[in-house]
Amino acid sequence: MIKNCAVALALAIGLTACGSDNPAPEPAAQPSSDPGVGHVHGLGVDPATGKTYVAGHFGLFTLENKKLLRVGDRDADHMGFTVAGPKTFYASGHPAEADITAGQAPHLGLIRSTDSGLTWEQVALAGKADFHALQVAGATVYGYDSQTGQIWRGKEPTSSRPPGSTCSIWLPVPTHPTASSPPPPTG
Repeated sequence: MIKNCAVALALAIGLTACGSDNPAPEPAAQPSSDPGVGHVHGLGVDPATGKTYVAGHFGLFTLENKKLLRVGDRDADHMGFTVAGPKTFYASGHPAEADITAGQAPHLGLIRSTDSGLTWEQVALAGKADFHALQVAGATVYGYDSQTGQIWRGKEPTSSRPPGSTCSIWLPVPTHPTASSPPPPTG
């Protein structure tokens, strides 16, 4: 019995000594719940701060110290992103996957931020339009809707409108000089 215990002890010491010189691997890092930028849909510079903004498939980011930092807590697909003025941005695209699963329409229509992308408000055509290109010219916002193939236009809110008012009625722009404008979507 003592002989068997001695053999077992010698075997245990021998096997321990045969271990690897490499330390045990660290446990794999848990993946972050933040999906990152995904692919990029637009770039812009806020004239209020000079910061560069990157609009991606999973939200809006700033470029700081060679790193992308998420702006706000949205991970919506920011398509058609454009800077309209100091701290004022427009975008379109799609809500976060969780929002769509919860019943939100798959198209954002036109959204606007007046605080450099921290928060966004609905402006026009929610659930109807998916603007892949947006451009601001003066007080007019133009957008190319990938769902209808139409170019739409609407006026930016002005100080003469009540707080919280959104763009004026959005109308499609004829894409051919002899074409007439189709009726705006209903609902």
